Amino acid sequence: MSKFILEKKIQTELKRINQVIDQKIIEGVSYRREALRHRFLLNRLSDLHRLARFHSNWFQRSVNVVATFLL
Repeated sequence: MSKFILEKKIQTELKRINQVIDQKIIEGVSYRREALRHRFLLNRLSDLHRLARFHSNWFQRSVNVVATFLL
């Protein structure tokens, strides 16, 4: 599964969980399980972005090092 599709699926699931949490707050029911799932999905989403930034930074730094030796 591509990162783009995974990110979209996580965002869709987050929206669904937010609706469930909102409904449970209105009803006055505990939403602990949904909150844990929400936190897990947010962490997965931030991991996706962190990995993308790491790879792009690593590549850019390596290109810069090579360029300094060639110049």
